Amino acid sequence: MVKNNWGKNGIFIALFIVLISFLIFVINYNQVSSKEVSNYIKYAPEMKDVLTKKQVSLKDYEDKVLVLEFFETWCPACVSAIPELNKFYSIIQSDKDLNEKVKFFSILSSSSGDENYITEFIKSKGIKYPVLLEVKPQLSYNLGVRYIPTLFVIKDGKIVYSKVGPEKAEKLIENLRKVL
Repeated sequence: MVKNNWGKNGIFIALFIVLISFLIFVINYNQVSSKEVSNYIKYAPEMKDVLTKKQVSLKDYEDKVLVLEFFETWCPACVSAIPELNKFYSIIQSDKDLNEKVKFFSILSSSSGDENYITEFIKSKGIKYPVLLEVKPQLSYNLGVRYIPTLFVIKDGKIVYSKVGPEKAEKLIENLRKVL
């Protein structure tokens, strides 16, 4: 009879291989190819700004570079990205050139909870940037959002940069400046 020497080490090795395979897949998915998305933006349903309660239509910002970050309140990676996104938004707001050319929205679906829960979440996490509620996930579907957080930079109706997973604010600004 052959004795199995894998034991606990074998389980850890197998889990490690699965984790590395997943990370390689996510890294390879990280850069979505540039594609025409102007119709997705133009015909996207209005979304509610969770804090101001105003309806927002992305087509009103077609003349700007749109930065759209998709997230959920229940996603640990999304929550860990909030401080860097606050810095990113602050840099955009304080830089006259960026402020005139760029509009940043974070978008979440109703799977994050009801509006009261989402409002409390935004306040408790100190989110400074606009958060839109996508009740019908049409835009996220059309853009091919499969993982969260996912960030898209859209210029002239095309995805010019995308990122899956959290990113440092400085790196996001660097990539944003490259496409301006």
